[in-house]
This record gives sequence, structure tokens and C-alpha cells, in this order.
Amino acid sequence: MEEAVIYRLLALDLDGTLIGRDLVIPERVTRAIAAAQARGVAVTLATGRMFGATLPFAERLHLHDPLICYQGALIRHPITGEIYAHVGMPGALASEAITLLRAADIFVIAYIDERLCISARRPELDTYMRWHPEGAEVVVVPDLAALMLQTPPTKLLFVADPAIVEREMARLAAHFAGRLSVVRSHAIFGELTALGISKGSALATLAAQLGVPREQVIAIGDQENDLPMITWAGLGLAMGNAIPEVLQAADAIVPPVEEAGVAWAIERYLLGEQKV
Repeated sequence: MEEAVIYRLLALDLDGTLIGRDLVIPERVTRAIAAAQARGVAVTLATGRMFGATLPFAERLHLHDPLICYQGALIRHPITGEIYAHVGMPGALASEAITLLRAADIFVIAYIDERLCISARRPELDTYMRWHPEGAEVVVVPDLAALMLQTPPTKLLFVADPAIVEREMARLAAHFAGRLSVVRSHAIFGELTALGISKGSALATLAAQLGVPREQVIAIGDQENDLPMITWAGLGLAMGNAIPEVLQAADAIVPPVEEAGVAWAIERYLLGEQKV
């Protein structure tokens, strides 16, 4: 009889996985994560959010392991603030991307030192901020492309209608092939980071730092940007509300975020409380 795997590291996407549109962590999920940590499981959040926007969730869950932010461009400790890894975008490429997007009249946010840098305030900023009730410093820089050459960003994010995001994802991926990573994190969000940056590469880095082998890692997510970590982890799980590509790539599917699927997954694979 094959021996059951003992999982030692759990990586959780935030939006659409740990939390729904209400941005509230269900009590059942909080209890399950606490129980997993009590058993010695390291728990990290792997998100496109900034460190400052991720920290409140880490604090509510009493996490004490490094967090993966900015789609994997930053690994930082939630308590000490120590930075384990940070890979910013090349300034010239960030400037080029902003110029292309602005020429198409698409709203872009550049993330620099935990600030949101924009060329002008537009309704898209309000749309974006609905996901960020914690607030964030917004800096208006009319010539945003020029700023990138002086102060390269950690990542870029653009906001548009789903069809436009889909169009721009294809255009940018082709234009920056071999130069930047381009990923869709939501129906209305597209993101660009340095080449090779992903939640999967960051999770591999973190696992190595913690001394946890790949086969003892669980990753759970729901969107395109979660695919690299779901396919890298020893056990990759898709939320029931995940996009088709994630559902197909995952090793198993857990209940949707509205049904506290993360708690179910922890109970099933880490605590042994759920039957197949």
C-alpha cells in the first residue's frame, strides 16, 4: 500500500480562492488554517496584490511564513518585513508597455514602492479600488512612461472590459515574447512583470528556502495567474469557481469560494477530516 503524502507547505491564492467579492475570510477557513499551522504546516498567500494589501489578510490568519506578492515578484515576511526576493521590471520595457497601452487609451497602474502610480485619475481606478478597502497611496504622474526609466516598477496592471483585456493580453504577449511575463489575473485585469516571474517560480523559491520538497506542497487557486503554482505543486487544487483552464490543469477540484472550498481542502488533505 502506497504511503500517504505528508504535506508541509500550503499556498493559497487570495481573490476568488480564500475570499469572495465581500473580501471576508470565512470563519471555517480561519479555523482550518489555524489547525493546519498547529500541525506544523507552513501557510503562505500567493497573490497579485501588493504586500501592504496582502498583510491585513495575513494578520487576520496569524500567518508567520513569508508571503508571495505581485504575482511572485516579491517574497516578504509578514512579521519582520524581511524581503527574501524581489524582482522588478526593466524600466525600459515597463516604459514601452505603458506607451503601448496608453496609445490604446487603456488605464495602467505602475506599482512602485507600495504606491499606485497613474498618469491620470479615471473611473477604472475606482473599479480597481473596490478590491482594496484598506486603501493605497495613489500618485499621479502625467508622464508615467518617463517615470519608469527613472524608477522601474515591480509590476504593471491594466484595467479594461473583458474583451479588451483578452485582446491586449494576446497583443502584449506577442509583443513582449521573451522579454516580459504577461498574465491575466481577473476578467478585467491584465498584468505584466519581469520575465520568468510567476506564482509558480516564487513558490518554488519559497519551498526551497523552507526546505520543503515539491511533492509536499499544496497550491490552490482559480485564475490564469494561479496555473504556474498549481501545476508546479505536488498537489494542485482548483476552486469550484475556477476558470476552465485551471479546472482542467488541477489534480483535483474543491468546492467554490462561496462554500469555503479552502477549508474543505485543508480538512481533506491536511487534517484528514473529509472523505473522498
